Amino acid sequence: MADATLSPAYGEAAVVAASQGRGEPGWLTEQRAEASRAFAALPMPTTMLRPWKYTDVSKLVIDGYAPASAVPSVIGAAPQGGFAGPLAEAAADATLGPIVEAHLGSLVPATEGKFVAANAAQWAGGIFVYVPRGQAFAEAVSVTIDVPDGEANQGAVFPRMLVVAEAASEVTVQMRSLSGAAADLLASQVVEVFAGADSHVNLVFDVDWGLATRDFSTIRAKTERGADVRIATLAIGGAVVKQFVEGILEGEGSQARIRGVALGDGDQHFDFVTLQDHVGPKTQSDVQIKTALAGASRSIYYGVTRVEETGLGAAAEQENRNLLLSRHAKADSDPVLEILTNDVIRCGHGATVGPVDQEAFFYLQSRGLDRRQAMKLLVAGFFNSVLADVGDEAFREEVATEVEEKLAVAHI
Repeated sequence: MADATLSPAYGEAAVVAASQGRGEPGWLTEQRAEASRAFAALPMPTTMLRPWKYTDVSKLVIDGYAPASAVPSVIGAAPQGGFAGPLAEAAADATLGPIVEAHLGSLVPATEGKFVAANAAQWAGGIFVYVPRGQAFAEAVSVTIDVPDGEANQGAVFPRMLVVAEAASEVTVQMRSLSGAAADLLASQVVEVFAGADSHVNLVFDVDWGLATRDFSTIRAKTERGADVRIATLAIGGAVVKQFVEGILEGEGSQARIRGVALGDGDQHFDFVTLQDHVGPKTQSDVQIKTALAGASRSIYYGVTRVEETGLGAAAEQENRNLLLSRHAKADSDPVLEILTNDVIRCGHGATVGPVDQEAFFYLQSRGLDRRQAMKLLVAGFFNSVLADVGDEAFREEVATEVEEKLAVAHI
């Protein structure tokens, strides 16, 4: 909780003035004004709500955190007619503006919750990735958000990303989030993904915030016929990381795959909520969330796989595995299936919570490895099934290095 006086920046007048000062189009100014009104009217979520059962934000005052500047860097050469760059620039463009207007906020409306409303009113330096029909990005789009200590202390950042992939297109986006080690920073991120027919969209989020940062994110994708969306989250940093990762599978034969890895230590708190909503026929989803917890860290997983009455022939798998590296670590898991039709191929779920395999641990030690070396090898193997198909080889090597460096000093 920030002790600062409530920031007037969240009020409608200030939000509208800031939007007009940036020269944003009228429709976006009005959208921000509506979000500000929603922010003022909406309560903070409580632990009475199932997705928030284990993450208490009752003492968090969002408008006690002044909006801070966090302009992301974007590297990625767009194909003919495509775009990867500032969202505000695209919104003001004669060609791209109508595309942004038609999609921004339509999948994750500001009225959905307090954190989402704050983002819709206050995002700055957002990212827009657009892939025209039949086109593909030759290389991954790289996005980095790095908030320095001076700007982060009792500040708030609102990362926003909109991805529109038209039919038969392809794109990979890798986003890394960084902040100062001791900065009291609040982050509220919203990502909307529209995957056209037979498109391929891959998103990778490397969450490496400083250990005083709290991150509340909503990532939602909607798929058309035959689309393939893959979302991976790698949570290493942050004091609190809470993510809603959702796939709305509307098109026939479309699929979504979610992968999540979290490595905790100290008092870190990770909370993953996933939803795979099978609306169209013959859709497929696959969820794997794995955590390894040292110190007194904690993880929570609440996953819902829903098959609507229209989701005939759906196939879904949901798995959550938690490895306790310390006797003080804790994990809670609650995978849920909601099947509204009897015409499904398969729908399964599973969860485990437990310490490392002692036989494997002692075997490695008997081969000359010390306790920490053995633990590193076991955790690497535990994460491998998730990381093996995430990002490119260079990215996986960077993540492997992050994991190894953290395990070198973790309280195990």
